[in-house]
Amino acid sequence: MQETKKCYSQKEIINIISEDTGCSIRDITKVLNSLCQVVKNKFSDNDHIVELKLFPGLKVGAKYVPTRQSNLSDYIQSGDMLFLSAEFSRRFKDSVRELHKQA
Repeated sequence: MQETKKCYSQKEIINIISEDTGCSIRDITKVLNSLCQVVKNKFSDNDHIVELKLFPGLKVGAKYVPTRQSNLSDYIQSGDMLFLSAEFSRRFKDSVRELHKQA
């Protein structure tokens, strides 16, 4: 059986949130765009390691590593390298699995 991939656009997510909350599409769009800007701004701060808890169960992180400390130092000769990560809590994963079983 071939697996299918479903991608949700920002517009689709905004519509789902609007239906769920009753908030206007305009307001949700403004909040999501602001969240995007906050994440970019915090990840670009002078701190070399940043972790953001976007909602219960999800942490995203950014870490700047000097190129000379990476295994790519022979290929890249400039500044710091940016590594991004996302981590879901065990509780969050378990709740998603449970919803998946019910679907």
